[in-house]
This record gives sequence, C-alpha cells and structure tokens, in this order.
Amino acid sequence: MLRIAPFFSLLGLSLFCQAQPALQESVPYTSEHQQLVTELVQSLAPRVEAPLAVRAEDWQTWSTVANYTFGKDRGGLPMIADLDALHPYFREKVAQLISICKEKGIELALVETYRTRAKQNEYKSMGKKYTRSGGGHSKHQYGLAVDVVPIVDSVAQWDDYKLWRKIGVVGEQLGLRWGGRWRNPYDPGHFEWTAGLSSYHLSNGLQPRIPKSYNNPCLEEDLAALQEGWQAWEVEQATTAHKPKPPATAKIN
Repeated sequence: MLRIAPFFSLLGLSLFCQAQPALQESVPYTSEHQQLVTELVQSLAPRVEAPLAVRAEDWQTWSTVANYTFGKDRGGLPMIADLDALHPYFREKVAQLISICKEKGIELALVETYRTRAKQNEYKSMGKKYTRSGGGHSKHQYGLAVDVVPIVDSVAQWDDYKLWRKIGVVGEQLGLRWGGRWRNPYDPGHFEWTAGLSSYHLSNGLQPRIPKSYNNPCLEEDLAALQEGWQAWEVEQATTAHKPKPPATAKIN
C-alpha cells in the first residue's frame, strides 16, 4: 500500500508543459480542509543539511496529496507532492523558493511535483481548462516542474494576485520560469527549470545542462534512483487508472 502522507519530505536538498492546467473548479473549505492544510504547511520548513542521494526504494514514501486538499478539483489519482521526487538541481531551487518566501512571511505548500503520464492524461481528459497536453509532454514528467500555492490562515490563496507576484519574483530571481508570465493559461503556481529545453527535447531523451557551479557528489546516483522511482510510480498509477470502476448501486423503489 502506498502511503498518502499529510506532510512534505525535504530529504536530500541537494514534466508540465507550457499548457499547465489552469485549474478552475473549487469547493468551500471545511474545518477538515483547514486542519489538513495546517498540518501540511507546518511540515514545510526546509532542513539545511548536506545533499544526500535519493534511494530507489524511496518512491514508496513520497508524500502525496488527495483531490480537493487545496480546494480545487484535480482528479481522482493522488498528486505526488514531495521534493525528493524532483530533479536534484531543480529540487534545491524549489527548496530555496520555499525558504525565501517563508522568510518574507509567505507560507508555500507543495501541490504537485513529479507527475506520471497517467495523471497527465487524467488532466487532459478533464478538458482544455486543465491542459491540452497528454502524458510525456509535461515538464512534470521529467521532475522539472512544480505547482505550489500560498497558504493564509490554513486556506489556499489561489486568487491573491499581489501575493502571487511576490512569489513569482522570488522564483525568477532563482532562475526559474514562472507560469504567472503566461497569458493562456495564466498559471501563477507553476515553476519550472529546463535550461532552455522544451518538452519535445525532454521526451527525446535530452537532459538539461547543469550549471558548473552546482556541486552534488551524489548527482549520478540521485538521478539513477529517481528514474527507478519515477518508473515505479508510472506503473502504480497506470495500473490504478485502468482498474474498472465498481458498478453503480441500483436504486430500489
């Protein structure tokens, strides 16, 4: 059984295409929502420690987030929301984004990090307002994109444009591409880093060039373990997505 944990692991500080889903549907927050989001945010304080290689078996402990956790419909398959599921270089950038925003009094929650092809296809099946791109054509599928949301009083602030602007500036100063610059779709919670590569390049096996200033002695081991973890999640969610739904219970008059 996979663990759906109400917290985010920051172990190892060391795709989503440009058509990232513009998630529109929302539901009212309940006290259960607020309590869950509070627990999620409280676990976000980054730990400053030496980079450690992600182990292949760690995929089973990656934190996930259920649908409507942050008040929006994001489909039935759980969202992987764990920094350890990201490319090592990008992982450190996202950890810095969270840390710097926290210093500025802005709490960020991870909504989604790595995304399987099955999850991407689920979004596509939900309509163009989510995404026009199918599996394999998202930066999330390569551990190079993340979705975040600011939290105020345990409530996700999807529509606070001034707050998004502050977050976007921090991300861009870290060298990340911010979805808040896009017009269609406008996607302020989305950040990515690909060193200039497109989803097409990534889908054909090209890897982003890591800056020479980046020092991670565990990089090769980390990437190899991530590939295994990603593949394990691909199998897990593909299997779940193809399970037949139970028949509806007949109504007896």
